[in-house]
Amino acid sequence: MASHTKPNVVRTPPQMTEPIAEPGEVVSLQPFEAFESQRNTLFVKTDNVKINQLIIPAGANVPTHEAQGEIIIHCVEGRAKLFALGETHHLHAGQLLYLRINEPFSIHGIEDTSLLVTIVTAKRGLNVALIGE
Repeated sequence: MASHTKPNVVRTPPQMTEPIAEPGEVVSLQPFEAFESQRNTLFVKTDNVKINQLIIPAGANVPTHEAQGEIIIHCVEGRAKLFALGETHHLHAGQLLYLRINEPFSIHGIEDTSLLVTIVTAKRGLNVALIGE
């Protein structure tokens, strides 16, 4: 009987734990090695912004999904392939990728990877402007 191995898939839970950062509090991103079982750490969650650190082991996949806001994916450590906008984007430490609201994307960890993911939504009529605009 042939053995079939399932691909390693990282599933982000629909409801993450409470954010660990309070306004004005400095928090540290943890290196990949610091994570044993938890793969998603929520730092900030407000009506308009969500920031979390996503850990993707080498060879693991985050299935295709869409963010309910504009998303910035910043590679802190490692290397990953992101599939979005009909292209494959290679990210390594120090690089980021911006996607518009509801843009489908998936991620594949080439190496053990740590991503800082920021999702910005304009709820309650808030206009979000970038610094320097």
